[in-house]
Amino acid sequence: MRLSVSLAIGLALLVSSAEGKTLRVAIMGWPPGMGNPYAQQIQGSVHPFIGLYDALTFMDTNGAILPSLALSWTNDGAKTWTFKLRTDVSFSNGERFNAAAVVAMIEWLKLPDSARALFAAEVKNIASVRAVGEDTVVFTTVQPDVILPKRLSLLQLVPPALWKQMGADAFSQQPRGTGAFVIDSWGRDKGYFMLEAKPGAWRPSKNIDRIEYRVLLDQAARVQALKTGKVDIAYNIGFEDFDDLKTDGFNIVVKPVATTTALALSNMRKDSPVADKRVRQAINTAVDRAAIAATIMRSTVKPTSHGIEPGVFGYNPAIVPYPYEPAKARALLADAGYAKGLKLKASVLSAGAPDMATIYQKVAQDLAAVGITLELNSVQGTEWVQMWASGDWRGADVLSSSWNGATYMDAGRAVEAYTCAKPGPFFCAPEVEKIFAQSNVEFDEKKREAQLQQALAMLHDLAPALYLFPQAEILAASPKVKNIVYRGRYVDLTQIDITP
Repeated sequence: MRLSVSLAIGLALLVSSAEGKTLRVAIMGWPPGMGNPYAQQIQGSVHPFIGLYDALTFMDTNGAILPSLALSWTNDGAKTWTFKLRTDVSFSNGERFNAAAVVAMIEWLKLPDSARALFAAEVKNIASVRAVGEDTVVFTTVQPDVILPKRLSLLQLVPPALWKQMGADAFSQQPRGTGAFVIDSWGRDKGYFMLEAKPGAWRPSKNIDRIEYRVLLDQAARVQALKTGKVDIAYNIGFEDFDDLKTDGFNIVVKPVATTTALALSNMRKDSPVADKRVRQAINTAVDRAAIAATIMRSTVKPTSHGIEPGVFGYNPAIVPYPYEPAKARALLADAGYAKGLKLKASVLSAGAPDMATIYQKVAQDLAAVGITLELNSVQGTEWVQMWASGDWRGADVLSSSWNGATYMDAGRAVEAYTCAKPGPFFCAPEVEKIFAQSNVEFDEKKREAQLQQALAMLHDLAPALYLFPQAEILAASPKVKNIVYRGRYVDLTQIDITP
């Protein structure tokens, strides 16, 4: 009898798991750190994270900082922040979410061995953190930090006891969080993985029971999977696919992301030509970005003026894009001692935003026209992450990159990435770092905004990157998919729906 009952229960679970709504999604790659939320993340491969994890706060699409696992927060006007937490949340392994869990993960991120973790740079100004009861966390910072609530929107929390027991590598394979979904296996051998809706989640999935993510590295393969009905949503489609997909009845969603696509130029290697500001400025004046935007990108974006997009706190409207002036580029190169031309090596992500390979080729053509030979070398996501995080570009002069203002709609973090304040720096400018340091401790918003705008103007002149275009997340969806709304930077998996 016991065997029959057990068998009946097992069959019931199998039937239950086969029922309900399944959303099938094509993405361009595996998260570099798999399920480790503190590893480096690449846009286009971390869509599942919003289903697995929550942070203390989150940024809405307009840049407002809103409650998540933290209900409220206050500051004493200087170095102390107090956060009040939800008391009705558990991690999917059964551990309770509480103040001690927050403290444990902050303390782990501050360990020397955690220095390369994605979030480690965000907690370096935290002098101490302590739990007061179950629902209160008190942060004391080294210097006043006006944007700490924004920084904490990056801290996707994990169950500390399980994290300690498993270690980061093992945890990344079977991650657990407070999100609306859980995952048991990444299915690398199958080419797809599945998220299952978590019963009793504090922010539950309202419509979808499971999400199947198919990893298709090739853009054409993602489009074909959508057209043949193998998936319901395809991320990172190409601009050239817009017309055909619309004709076939698919919906196109273009979500602007407050992040600037760029090619970073290091001044740390003194034997590299790009250590010279004149060469960096020549690169910026040699590329016809308006033509790229009009032809390759179908006029969906305009060339950016600097590393921060409109709507991000600190954006400087007085900065204008570098003009397309090949003659000026040649003159700058000659003045720098490269009248006969020069050669540069670039490492670029092999799976980036739509049509980036074509864009990089056009950039190389424009540079060749003024005497700069750009050797393009494709790198995989994990390798790129290591190069960006360490500052060791392995002989490259140029590295594909972005100015990320989208993380918390504030110019501060993007500016920091292009200074010696970045862990593993590739570009140092003491005059900019002085202004940036002042902005970090300024609680007066108008003064801080002016400081960030000044830092951005100085960086624009120093040209630490070839500024290209604002990024946009582009997806195509079957007409059966409903309620595509965004929670911050990503589609809200708790709201999306699909009809039969």
